[in-house]
Amino acid sequence: MNIVMPITEALLNIKQAAKILNVSEISLRRWSDSGKLPCLRVGVRRERRFRSADLFAYLEQNQMSEYGLEIGKKLGRVAQIALEGISIDYGSHLCSFYETDAGRLKLALPFLLGGLQGGDRCFLVATPEVQKIVLQELRDTRPSIDQDIDDECLVVTDGLSDGEAMHQFFETSFLKASKQGIQGLRVLGDMAWVLQKEMPIEELNDFEARYNQGLGHRFPVVSLCQYDARVFSGKAILGALKCHDDTFHYPLTHFLGV
Repeated sequence: MNIVMPITEALLNIKQAAKILNVSEISLRRWSDSGKLPCLRVGVRRERRFRSADLFAYLEQNQMSEYGLEIGKKLGRVAQIALEGISIDYGSHLCSFYETDAGRLKLALPFLLGGLQGGDRCFLVATPEVQKIVLQELRDTRPSIDQDIDDECLVVTDGLSDGEAMHQFFETSFLKASKQGIQGLRVLGDMAWVLQKEMPIEELNDFEARYNQGLGHRFPVVSLCQYDARVFSGKAILGALKCHDDTFHYPLTHFLGV
């Protein structure tokens, strides 16, 4: 997030900020450009300036993420999940596509069910209509699904209309899970919620790219975004592919709803 504003408090230049975080200035530029680390732009040359509070918040956030990963290692937790016969690394941000109602459930059910059985905190982001379908199918196999929701083992939401708000929702949720000692996270997004919330596709792509560059890889989370080919345009699907390059590390046929 680059903001042009007058200086109203003591700010740190990039050299001072890099020293505090013990990283290179190149890394700071990359993080601020991608939105992972807030910075201000000052003067005619729009030089970067950093608030110490933002730097310490970034440090704490990364430490909590690393803490969650380290706990998994100490407890001997496998840093992968099994889905459709393939092993997927935590930290993967994937997309899949379907064109039938059965195709919608092909990955969604084993993805969420496996997470709940394995003690991961799971998130379902979908329209109320899709939520009802997915939860009913899960309930047939896992009768305790309503208790899972009450206990926040499964967090269900129909999404937010603003990309920045969605990013903040996940950031807050992941940090909370880390502080609670949750060792693994799974996010299933059935992306038709975006159309119902009337979020522009360009804003969706920006959100997906930012999530991919930051939260999706910093936390022990596997993220799966499903796109219904019946309602999304070819341009939107192309944009989804560009934002989910982790998908190409695995056989693509697994993610085509067939």
